[in-house]
Amino acid sequence: MPMAPFDPITAVYTPAHAWMYEAIVAPAVYPSRHVIDEHFLPHLPQNAHILDVGSGGALFTNYIADQRSDLHIIGLDLSRPQIKRATKRMRRYGERVRFQVGDATRLDFADQTFDGVISYGSIKHWSSREAGLAECMRVLKPAGPLLITDADRSTSFDDAKKFIENYKMPHFLGGINLAIFHTWIAGRSIGLEDARDLASRLDLVDENVARITGMPLVMISGRKAGRPTSEP
Repeated sequence: MPMAPFDPITAVYTPAHAWMYEAIVAPAVYPSRHVIDEHFLPHLPQNAHILDVGSGGALFTNYIADQRSDLHIIGLDLSRPQIKRATKRMRRYGERVRFQVGDATRLDFADQTFDGVISYGSIKHWSSREAGLAECMRVLKPAGPLLITDADRSTSFDDAKKFIENYKMPHFLGGINLAIFHTWIAGRSIGLEDARDLASRLDLVDENVARITGMPLVMISGRKAGRPTSEP
């Protein structure tokens, strides 16, 4: 099996890739979860139905479910090993959290199905970022929140270095991990200007495209234009 960093960025995660991300990288990403509290959860109605695109091992799905016990969440991922890992992690949440295999660029849901759509660290893996975002908007109800985050190709060296220090690996590997992150992960993701360009094509209100402070991550947030479907 090729080493994960050298695979195509759109390659589907194998069990080894899934373990590597969840055990080593995810703990470094987790401190950015405050953007969910600030830009996503406040805009959801009671008993909202959420789509988590590229849910991986369900680290952030778990966080969302813990913040709001009224939410119903579907996690979607191309990787069967990640779906298996996520299902195991979330088994105590019962039917309100479910996972299924699916492609971000071809969502198998009707228009305006979900009250909110989130994708955390997944857009760099999509075969088409434009098609994936269009699909997210299609299945999102009017006035529903959209939150997209991923590694920032234009991140500063200092933010990348601090991020790598939180990897669950021996510190003497920091230089290697920094090179891998900067070149093969962030380097193949989106930068701030890319995010602005992508967001400009979406029909969002309260659009916010920004770097996540102190992290080598960028986000797109906003709400789909239009009246909530419950309004006359």
